[in-house]
Amino acid sequence: MKRRSALKLLGSTSMLALARPVWSQGESYPNRPIRIIVSSTPGSATDVAGRLVGDLLGAQYGQSVVIENKAGAGGVIGMTAAAAAQPDGYTLTTGGLGHNVLPPVTLRGLPLDIPKALLPVAQIAEFVNVLVVRPDHPANNVEELIAYLKGRPGKALYGSNGVGSSAQMTTELFAIQAKVPLDHVPYKGASEALVGASMGDLDLCFMNMPPTLPMVRAGKLKALAVTSSYRARQLPEVPTMQEQGMTDFDVTSWLGIYVPAKVDPAIVAKLSRDIVQGMATPAQQARLVGAGLEPKLREAAEFQAFSAAELRRWASVAQQANIVVDYGGKG
Repeated sequence: MKRRSALKLLGSTSMLALARPVWSQGESYPNRPIRIIVSSTPGSATDVAGRLVGDLLGAQYGQSVVIENKAGAGGVIGMTAAAAAQPDGYTLTTGGLGHNVLPPVTLRGLPLDIPKALLPVAQIAEFVNVLVVRPDHPANNVEELIAYLKGRPGKALYGSNGVGSSAQMTTELFAIQAKVPLDHVPYKGASEALVGASMGDLDLCFMNMPPTLPMVRAGKLKALAVTSSYRARQLPEVPTMQEQGMTDFDVTSWLGIYVPAKVDPAIVAKLSRDIVQGMATPAQQARLVGAGLEPKLREAAEFQAFSAAELRRWASVAQQANIVVDYGGKG
């Protein structure tokens, strides 16, 4: 009887031992340095986000956090490196709308399936696009701009910083909802597109807040609207698209942290909780705002659901606007 009880107890202990690895990994993590791969150049919004999270995790965990910039190919180089890393929770990567959503819906022949290869862990921030026109443009609001575009002979011109960019996709969403025909003029970068708009080469331009704000404040561009559902703190006098009649228009470029898809769920949960709770403090919120970002926090489950919805949304826009090209510019 005693022998049978002992065997039963031994069996229970063995089962517990087999059941513990996932939990124990989550408990002991992290016990060595972490690296964050940034798929863009130093100083970019994704780089700033990565460094803020790196500072936070370094302080929280007492481990060094190394930032590795692997820019190129629209973020694909860095994301490929992150996806190929050991799924042990010690390699993170920054991403968001511009890297994890728009490339899969606008580019054919990508070397990896981005939504399946990288798992959203925590969203930390977002920033808005601004609708701008030249300073002497006859339109002073969205309604007047739509009337102007519909009354213009031929297709009006808009610019962006590249095919499949947030600027292009935002403008195409506007064209679909406003029912106005527009032709796209892709530029090498945001600054070039904004100069084109300021000189009247373009009829309108939607562009990210950071490069647009200085030109608006200098009077070189007229801001008609911001694309978020709320007014931007950097341009509080500029109304939203929704305030001006486009009730379904809500676009932000959002940023977050990702890991390789097969990372232990216990580690994902810990990272998600620690990042979101850490970034929610007044000091960290102030750092985000100081970097030109709007704090927007989502833990893993909510962030994953949001990302999936964004994929569906922008895939529909890409299909309606016929924005699909071959990766590498071959088509």
